[in-house]
Amino acid sequence: QAVSNALVEARREGVVPWGWIEDRLRRPRHVSMWEGLHDFAETCRAAYRRDVWSTQPEYVEVWLEKDALSGIFEDVLENYGVTLNVGRGYDGWASIHSAACRFNSRQTTVHVVYFGDFDPSGEDMARSLKERLGDCGSCPEIVKAALTQEDIERYDLPPNFTKTTDTRRAAFVAKFGDQSVELDALPVEVLRSCLVDAVESLMDLDALRKVTAQQETERRALTQALRKISEQKCPSQKKEETQQ
Repeated sequence: QAVSNALVEARREGVVPWGWIEDRLRRPRHVSMWEGLHDFAETCRAAYRRDVWSTQPEYVEVWLEKDALSGIFEDVLENYGVTLNVGRGYDGWASIHSAACRFNSRQTTVHVVYFGDFDPSGEDMARSLKERLGDCGSCPEIVKAALTQEDIERYDLPPNFTKTTDTRRAAFVAKFGDQSVELDALPVEVLRSCLVDAVESLMDLDALRKVTAQQETERRALTQALRKISEQKCPSQKKEETQQ
């Protein structure tokens, strides 16, 4: 609470920029509006995306344990068209069932790249995902990209003790020792690099570039078409101008 109060004062005083802290739960639900078709054309251009997976030999998704890091992941994955699933700990059954349906609709091998803490629960989540997705009839390839024991040693990350209340603690401590490190401990640039490497190792980058190039061509055509429509006066406008 003391830290929270200090951050409030720091932001109000301008010491800490407001944009440094994000509230993903309390968001206004805006009604989308535009100044006209010319304005809407820009929205259409930005929103239009070709399906990159139609030319990819395999399908990839990234699953993340912690919502606090989702903004970083979204920024990276946007360029690749990769879906991000945030579990906030152990994923709920509704999300698992939805994912299984999503995976089973694919005619290719499905890869789930998992990012989570290095602790008893974080290490167990990949197993849990595989088991519960299997119960729903889906068997994707699941790999934990981070955080691993190798990451901790390589980047000399500060450890903490495992939670004594975690029912998976005994098995974890017997295997790795009494240490736990959160995914957040990785430097941001290292985390981004790890994410990029994991995704690019599973995608056909040449196919992705071709789809992206075609997408840009079609975006320009779409924008030009909408601008031409916006420049044409509708009958009601012409009638109004005649009356004036």
